[in-house]
Amino acid sequence: MNKKVTFPSELNDIRNFLPELVKILESGYEDRFYAFVMLEAKQQQSMMLNTTQSTQQTDGRGIVMRICANGCNYESSANCFDQDILRNKAEKLRDSVLAEPQNDTMVYQPLTWDQENISDLDPLMQEQLQENLKIVHFGTPYEQGAEELTTEKMSAWVNDVRKQVLNKKQELSMVGALLIQKVITKTFVDRNKNMSQSLLSTLGYGYAVSKKGLTVRSINGGMGGLEVATMTSENINHIAFMPEKLDNASHLTPGRYKLITGPDVTGVIAHEAFGHTQEGDTCRYGRSCAPGLKKTNTKVGNDHATIINNAAVFAMGKQNFGTNGSHFFDDEGQLARKQVILDKGILSSPMNDLLSSLKGDINGPAPRQSNGKRESWSNPIMARQTNTYFTAGDKTVDELIAMVDDGFLAQHAHGGMEDPKGMGLTAGTEYLEEIKQGKLTGKIILGPRGGHIELSDPVPKLLNSIIAKSKIDDDTSCDESDIPYNKWGGCGKYHKEAVEAGCGGPYILWEGINCG
Repeated sequence: MNKKVTFPSELNDIRNFLPELVKILESGYEDRFYAFVMLEAKQQQSMMLNTTQSTQQTDGRGIVMRICANGCNYESSANCFDQDILRNKAEKLRDSVLAEPQNDTMVYQPLTWDQENISDLDPLMQEQLQENLKIVHFGTPYEQGAEELTTEKMSAWVNDVRKQVLNKKQELSMVGALLIQKVITKTFVDRNKNMSQSLLSTLGYGYAVSKKGLTVRSINGGMGGLEVATMTSENINHIAFMPEKLDNASHLTPGRYKLITGPDVTGVIAHEAFGHTQEGDTCRYGRSCAPGLKKTNTKVGNDHATIINNAAVFAMGKQNFGTNGSHFFDDEGQLARKQVILDKGILSSPMNDLLSSLKGDINGPAPRQSNGKRESWSNPIMARQTNTYFTAGDKTVDELIAMVDDGFLAQHAHGGMEDPKGMGLTAGTEYLEEIKQGKLTGKIILGPRGGHIELSDPVPKLLNSIIAKSKIDDDTSCDESDIPYNKWGGCGKYHKEAVEAGCGGPYILWEGINCG
């Protein structure tokens, strides 16, 4: 992937105007105000095929102006790029802040490029930082980019996936495919930096419906062009032949079972276990158990329980591309870096946006992280997860299976929920694969009523039950990255503010999980 997404030329004029807005917002008040402007432009195209074919294209743009003062965020947003209107909005925002009672609480001084620790950034970020840092642009690497993905190519892709499945198995109630590609460009300008990022992501989705109405799906995708969404023969065979197996599957008797979770389900557990619980605003509002656990240095998992949140996932195992929760900097201009949120069962500092880091956790101001995210320019900013995953272990998958006398393998996720205050979680899996005497039997198990299966436990009980974890791949000698595989995902919070969030990890063997 030698090509990288460039900055859209049609945005050059408005980008050159943004520094003027920053000056209006804070000029003369730099000792009391910290201001920045964020410009967002999103282009998305999608095509779906089942019995009919449909296509959709969206193109949205907007600007957010922010002043951080008096321990608060003050914002104004617009989707009009008329410069006089924007100047007027900036002046009104500044004047509204000046009308508030002023104090020196938590005045933030932004870092210059000279103050940034460039050496700890991901290599993909470092190589895009030129000697002249006056204007910086980060772009996603790709092979087949958005400018090459015509409507005809999208139609050919979805039709080919559907045709391949039907060539394998005709007796299916419905077969469909979906292809989505988006480019999100964000420009951040404050008094010290003028930087942009163009994030290209592509999702390929194939599915089939069984005679009994059960759906089987395969999803591929991540940061990159059409090449990252390619449906493999394994994907096609899964879509074609699993529906009949589900129609003939046994139903689970609810209970506690020894379980191996694949990267997809492992990631949902990481996301729900101490992902939401470690979001800085959730901690600050008293909606999380994490501050109390950290204060008492309580160990909430065994030594296998290490969870990472990392926006800079640009390669995974043997794959030279990342997943859709990745970015180069967040919506407040903080550069992406890896953060350990659970270290061998011990909680670290929470994931913070700017305000959460200034207000701090139980020990005062907390390290600022690249977790300030919004659904779009028209939505509020929150401390959010990026890519959340368990670290890898030292076993092969076959070795993990051989360690199970009687139990199951869960590989296909079906959502999840968390209780940050009460420390409970559920993680869904589409079905289970039976393991007997250390071997997969080929038997498929559905939920007690013939649907998906919920895995649920108190988080500490679950995280203390990890027996072993797999390597990233059975042969790790050729890995491009030491980051386990993260799957394409999303996250809803509070009033279901949705953001992209990858999650993953290795195969994990659990001593027992409540399944029902």
